[in-house]
Amino acid sequence: MLFFKELLIVLIILNGRCVINPSFIKKITLNKILLFIFVLLLVHSRLFSLNSTHVYAERDRGAHILLAGNDDIILYKKDIIVSSDDLKNDKRKTSNNKEPVNEKKDRLNIGIINEYLKEGKNYEVRNYLSEIFLNKKIPEKQNEIKELLDELNSELIFSVKPSEDAVMYTVQSGDTLTRIAKQFNTNYELIVRINKKPDSRINVGERLKILKGKIKVLISKNEFTLTLLLNDHYVKQYRIGTGRNNKTPEGAFEVKNKMKNPTWYSPYGGVYPYGDEKNILGTRWVGFKEKENLAGFGIHGTTLPESIGTASSDGCVRMKNEDVEEVYDFITSDTEIIIQK
Repeated sequence: MLFFKELLIVLIILNGRCVINPSFIKKITLNKILLFIFVLLLVHSRLFSLNSTHVYAERDRGAHILLAGNDDIILYKKDIIVSSDDLKNDKRKTSNNKEPVNEKKDRLNIGIINEYLKEGKNYEVRNYLSEIFLNKKIPEKQNEIKELLDELNSELIFSVKPSEDAVMYTVQSGDTLTRIAKQFNTNYELIVRINKKPDSRINVGERLKILKGKIKVLISKNEFTLTLLLNDHYVKQYRIGTGRNNKTPEGAFEVKNKMKNPTWYSPYGGVYPYGDEKNILGTRWVGFKEKENLAGFGIHGTTLPESIGTASSDGCVRMKNEDVEEVYDFITSDTEIIIQK
């Protein structure tokens, strides 16, 4: 019976699907070894071909040398027979005990975050979390990530402290905020907001923090959110209202105009100036350029803050007045606005 058991093991090896501890071979008698050789010659196994046989050893664990057929990946598994597929999966799990970089991004690595924060790498942490948040890689952690992003951006974006998101500009003789804003393709209102200035007056030699890069707006109808981006990194997210019966259009839109304290030209007839109780636009208006069969849409404030988080407008995107005023300061004539479900 032992002979047939050993012959079966040889045939399994020939099939190239299993690995056996060669220490077992030492127990086989000389006669049986000769018989094995005879069987091997009969079946013309590729096992003897140097080009199709790979030998490996794990020195760190004192493992014996293992022998297997062509295309097998071999790992030592003590004294048991293990399939090549199992070994391949095991190798993926244990190789160097390291996670692939792309898998790390799918996890909220608190250790790395804390280490970077201690080193003052707030910008790197913000960008790392921004990618995870915007791509919803960890849905159950979205709120927690958003809170941390808002905390980081309170300094990187919304404070006077220097950051990688901005340049520090020294006011020159003859400068005005409007001229400086044009130079950096931004709005003077945003410079005032970021630098906590009471008004638009500036002094020669004054240092101003000015955000650099491109602003983008992402609107999600299903989630009732508007997300502000700077160079494709998260800046801030706001709650919005959208059009009833799916009236808010989807796609990419360009900015047509911007107005403070806008007059409302009602689609049902009537013109209502700012301050009129029938004017529902609130304190700001950002109009979209017309598309085929799409005209009159935009982002605006509201006199109905209770409608935020609902689909109740005639198609425009509604925001609380304090929120739309902040977004208004960021948006420029070349800002891309993307609306999706």
